[in-house]
Amino acid sequence: MSTLIFTEALLTTGLGHLGRCTALAEKLLEEGETTVQMVLHSDPTSSHWSFPCQVQAINWKEKNQLKEFLDEYNQTTDLSDFTFYVDSYLAELEIYNTLKHYCSELICIDDDNRIEYPAFSTILNPGYPGLYLEYNTEKYKILTGKERVLLRKPFRENFEIPKKNNPPLKILVTLGGSDPHLFSEAILSLLVKNFPTIEKHLVVGPGFTNEVKLKELSDKNTFFHKNLSAIQMRDLMIQMDFAITAGGQTTYELDRCKVPMVLIKTAENQEGNIRGFVEYQKGQVVREPKELVDILENNFFRTADLD
Repeated sequence: MSTLIFTEALLTTGLGHLGRCTALAEKLLEEGETTVQMVLHSDPTSSHWSFPCQVQAINWKEKNQLKEFLDEYNQTTDLSDFTFYVDSYLAELEIYNTLKHYCSELICIDDDNRIEYPAFSTILNPGYPGLYLEYNTEKYKILTGKERVLLRKPFRENFEIPKKNNPPLKILVTLGGSDPHLFSEAILSLLVKNFPTIEKHLVVGPGFTNEVKLKELSDKNTFFHKNLSAIQMRDLMIQMDFAITAGGQTTYELDRCKVPMVLIKTAENQEGNIRGFVEYQKGQVVREPKELVDILENNFFRTADLD
């Protein structure tokens, strides 16, 4: 079988979709797919990304560009034998209908029942969110649940997890590829003020616009990380005693590394994922950064031991 994966990585969308589509491409190649190609609409957000397959960079969500690409591809390869995966925050129904016309199977990767996908497509909701959505099971084939999570290869491999410190000595803050709400500033300020002796490791995404401000807010125990590969991210995570994370794909990577975490919603489509971690894994969630101190002090830090 052969596969095309259509996705995006933009300042406005972050890197979550690209991360799971990268994992999908790796998995398909490992399972013996003969052709796997990613069709990516991107800006410099993904410039440091490592891809396991060939990448075609076009704005496939623009109908004329999409049809030109598909028609040209079809001249040398019969797309009617292909499976298409689509993972997008932005693509309109017309684009999905166009894609379905060309392929043998259309698999729509979805977080929150975003649109009415073409009839008789497959909907893949890889994680907890699909457990809470009322998909039309007569119209679609539904694949969902934690067992469907798409993890990048370093997180699927066997690796040793060091013993965690209690109380924590190292805390990780990871909020995705961009931080439009500037949660990173509020979180770092709280951590520096209330936990000055703890190592604070902040992952700065390629779409962050506030690096100068973050450095101004930091202390001698603050460390910044940028442009990490999947294996570098995994190796950073397993050294951490605790994490503050956005509620998207990274939650599953932290879970695989057995890092205790507090989740903060940075996008609406994270709601189902956060709910799953709360209900199935007794996770904790904050609605705004100022709630963090009480949660951290009451559940993870014994402040008397930190003095």
